Amino acid sequence: MRLKVNDVVDAVSQLVSQGYDREFRIKDGRLFDLAHSSALDPKDIHVDTALRLASGRDGEDASNIYAISDRKSHSKGLLIDAFDIFDEICDRGLADRLAENRRTDFVEDSDVPSRYGLRKVYKSEFDRDPERYVLRIDYPDFPECPFGESFSMLGFDTAEQTYVWLVTGILRNSRLNRIPYQGADVPDNE
Repeated sequence: MRLKVNDVVDAVSQLVSQGYDREFRIKDGRLFDLAHSSALDPKDIHVDTALRLASGRDGEDASNIYAISDRKSHSKGLLIDAFDIFDEICDRGLADRLAENRRTDFVEDSDVPSRYGLRKVYKSEFDRDPERYVLRIDYPDFPECPFGESFSMLGFDTAEQTYVWLVTGILRNSRLNRIPYQGADVPDNE
């Protein structure tokens, strides 16, 4: 199936209208159907469409959308890799299966100062002050995700105290400090 889209939101909208109504996520390297809270066997899935949308200078920012059919349950859903990192966090067999027939389209947004309502930070800005930016993981105060899911991680500008969109080239940078959410209401012992 071939899609003509401008961004992830457009792709999700088209695919949902074609019956891809389940939400899939990667947890512990495996593919999960959130409706059933169960892992899917990579042998039971078919990747109907895999699209990588690259933008920015030299494709330094990219997102992936996977339209997946589960042959066992006869359901269809979407797996969205807004940060272009599934190749690194998935089980190798699943990552290979997802990327096998992935098509890359380049979308023009190199001059766009934001993505999904968040200020976009390019690698050149990060390189000027890498300690200014961190990657927050599973924080409860993330802004709403525009494609009906929830963000699992987002960049944070410690100087401005605001969430930002870090281009995917930054996410692979070893200087980026990753901060998982540690829970709430921890008493301050001062």
